[in-house]
Amino acid sequence: MNALKPKKKVLVVTPCPKKGLPTQGFKISERLREAGFRVSVLSRAQSSLLRALDIIFRGLLLIPFHSVVFVNLYGGRAFVYESLIILYSYLWRKRCIILIHSGLMPIFVQRWPRWSHFVFSYSSLVLTPSEFLKKKLCQLGIQVDGVIPNFIDLEDYSFKERAKLEPKFIYVRGFWSVYNPEMALKAFAIVQGLYPNASLTMAGREGDSSGKCRSLARDLALKNIQFVGLVEKKELISLAACHDIHLHTNKSDNMPVSIIEMWACGLPIVGTNVGGMPYLVRNNEDAILVESDDFQAMARACIHLLSQPDIALRLSRNGRARAVELTWSKVKPSWLKALWEVSSHDDPRSPG
Repeated sequence: MNALKPKKKVLVVTPCPKKGLPTQGFKISERLREAGFRVSVLSRAQSSLLRALDIIFRGLLLIPFHSVVFVNLYGGRAFVYESLIILYSYLWRKRCIILIHSGLMPIFVQRWPRWSHFVFSYSSLVLTPSEFLKKKLCQLGIQVDGVIPNFIDLEDYSFKERAKLEPKFIYVRGFWSVYNPEMALKAFAIVQGLYPNASLTMAGREGDSSGKCRSLARDLALKNIQFVGLVEKKELISLAACHDIHLHTNKSDNMPVSIIEMWACGLPIVGTNVGGMPYLVRNNEDAILVESDDFQAMARACIHLLSQPDIALRLSRNGRARAVELTWSKVKPSWLKALWEVSSHDDPRSPG
């Protein structure tokens, strides 16, 4: 690995951070810069349209001046310009690393198999942050070369050990249907029937379920509930310190950073057994998993936690231990190895 020159230039293609919540791509770019690489980031544009235009046009100009292109791939509509940047890399004979983030990418590949296989064939290295996503994509014929987990900066998070819990709940994933925030409200309604002083704070970006959630909260006559919108990282950490149980209700997932963040803060987690969650979580050891959309099971798990301080303490301690395993110092060797591999060998995947 010493053969990798630290001055190598890397172009990182990633969505921009919003409101102090840096994406994994931005965090990796910062760490690679600290490791001695010359790093450029594309794109810092805030809107989806401007980001697409920036990547399509400025990417074509930037790629010739970089040795490696690192594409953080999310799929969906973004796959149009993500595909272009990968093809640009091939045309300029640059090594291209793809890190696939979206847990919905297998569905996308099933819907657009020829397009997906064509684009991935022009990459030098394909990575995922979870074994779950690697397994699903390999089953669809996509060659995935390795797994490098998501990570957090542990020193940014204040740990508070939880044992005797207060019925103070927090939800942080946003108001989109794939996150199923209504499940959190329905589960909370059952808990509040037994604990009238229970509270729920819902944070995250507004989306297609925002109106539904507010209407549901009114219909269920919920008390002590706050909708705080998208919050900055520091505010998120402050909110976590004031709550005791994290509700995670996704219908689909990969390797959610929000789980790692709540682990780092010491919150017991009740989440859904979907996607990459059973690969990330040890059920009843560092979180409790229930079936997707089963709000009654989620409520029962929360009520059980509130009456079982020994279980809450186990989840709190084990969760923190898991967060310690998912830091930059743990994944850095894998990233340096990936960069060394694409830089030091002929690319066996380059189409003829």
